[in-house]
Amino acid sequence: MGRQTPEPLVRRLTSRPIIEDHHHNNEEQQQSSSISPSKPKHATTKKKSSTTESRGIEALKQLFCGGMSGAVAKTVTAPLSRLTILYQVHPMVTTKENRPKFSMTIRGGLSKIVERGGIMSLWKGNGTSCLHRFPFSAINFYCYEGMLDILNGEQRLSDEDEDNDITNTNTVSTFSRLVAGAVAGTTACVACYPLDLVRTRLTTQLDGKETYRGITDAFAKIAQSEGPIGLYSGLGPTLMVAVPNFSISWVVYGSLKEYALEDELFYNLRKVDYNTGEQRLGFLLTLAFGAASGTLSTLVTFPFDTVRRRMQIQGQHFAPNERLTGVQMIRSILKNDGIKSFYRGLTPEILKVVPMVGTMFTTYELLKEKLKV
Repeated sequence: MGRQTPEPLVRRLTSRPIIEDHHHNNEEQQQSSSISPSKPKHATTKKKSSTTESRGIEALKQLFCGGMSGAVAKTVTAPLSRLTILYQVHPMVTTKENRPKFSMTIRGGLSKIVERGGIMSLWKGNGTSCLHRFPFSAINFYCYEGMLDILNGEQRLSDEDEDNDITNTNTVSTFSRLVAGAVAGTTACVACYPLDLVRTRLTTQLDGKETYRGITDAFAKIAQSEGPIGLYSGLGPTLMVAVPNFSISWVVYGSLKEYALEDELFYNLRKVDYNTGEQRLGFLLTLAFGAASGTLSTLVTFPFDTVRRRMQIQGQHFAPNERLTGVQMIRSILKNDGIKSFYRGLTPEILKVVPMVGTMFTTYELLKEKLKV
């Protein structure tokens, strides 16, 4: 699991065409009632199918935009991501005597990575991270929409329609969004977890001492040596990171967005769609609010992130009888390294929030413009 976009992709899908078609159909029915007592059923069915098809195409386009923007953002920030993970797991892959030799500064850490494996080693494991992005976004997207349909009915308002004050009795409650987000995030994490684990192991491999030759080789060797259950090592702590991360990001970003769109203090920082008159957050507000929500969620969930990273690689370095459970891992970290060890790597993780949000937002908007979403 990686850090998510401050405004989930699923919140950007609009069902306005469905609402407009609904009003348009009501007008047609009123006009036709004076001419004909009945309306052919096949016409209504045809309109519904075309609406469903157009909504499906729109969803696929937005899914592609979200996946590509996430992949680009992860590629831009990959060096900081790898440095974060190496800081988190370093005590497990080195001896006590060698620990002081590991650089404790960001610049020194990046220099040492380049010195050992060349400039491209800064992006080790990034391919798996990008592959993880698309299925994760797809599963998260459809589970979120599906849960909202189950909880509120299929004729519910989309987020954009609610922001534009379109009247409808089937509004979506905050509780429904939190439940849908938690279910979607959990499902996506479980389904895509093997890719996340492989990414961590490829990222933490020392140059010249590689265990795996690539993604396929890693899957095969892990399944062979640790069994299928080995692909889910550390899943518990990962869910303890994912669910709070989604919830905090949504609440913080959503609250700041609502405040900025209502308060005249931020009027000049808003973005107005001249075709619809809709007001949205401008680039600077999106960047600031995304950074705020991302930083806060990181501070809260980072200790569990450290635990999950260590659990993900222990099968690579320790015999089965030496591997620890989540609780045992927490106790071991406290006993051997102290509470500060839970936050090793926090600085590069926070430093990557702003460039990641900025790159993701810029790429997403560019792709939307190109694809006319």
